[in-house]
Amino acid sequence: MSTALPILLVSAVAAFAVVGLRGDETTAPSTPAAVDIAATGPRFDSLDELVAAADLIVEGRIVAVDAGRVITDPSDPTAGFSTALFQLDVTRSFRGGARAPLIVEQEAALLDGAPITVNGLTANEVGDTGFWFLVRGSADAFPYVALVNEQARILVDDAGRISGADSPFRESSSADELRSALQE
Repeated sequence: MSTALPILLVSAVAAFAVVGLRGDETTAPSTPAAVDIAATGPRFDSLDELVAAADLIVEGRIVAVDAGRVITDPSDPTAGFSTALFQLDVTRSFRGGARAPLIVEQEAALLDGAPITVNGLTANEVGDTGFWFLVRGSADAFPYVALVNEQARILVDDAGRISGADSPFRESSSADELRSALQE
């Protein structure tokens, strides 16, 4: 038997693997579209109301993210979502005396991996800078802090302006104005 046939067969299989498994270069892998979850809960008409609802109010920056818990419906374990844990380095505390980094737990994805938003609020991202209005969880069942609601994160851009999409309260248009309002 000639050695050319096995070499030809190996070459053909290798070529198939490179071309067939590589996929179509014109299409990038698609990320599932975010699913917006409608949650019921408190909505605030003023900054004062949001402040009153918060256990902790801090200014800081998200510096890391890690996988959190998987939370399912006890009657249907196929229905649920996963959370993400965000390390928030605190630069200033306005309520609650937080000085060390905080771990903020936030809804992240459905069980099938599709990212979620809650009432339009996207998940924190590494590099986010701004103000967080947080509630404490119990040490056993909920060992992290969480946003009061979807209004409880106010991001600030590099110029110190409050991001329009994350600013439910128009009393403040800059980080300096918000700092001043929170100190009163």
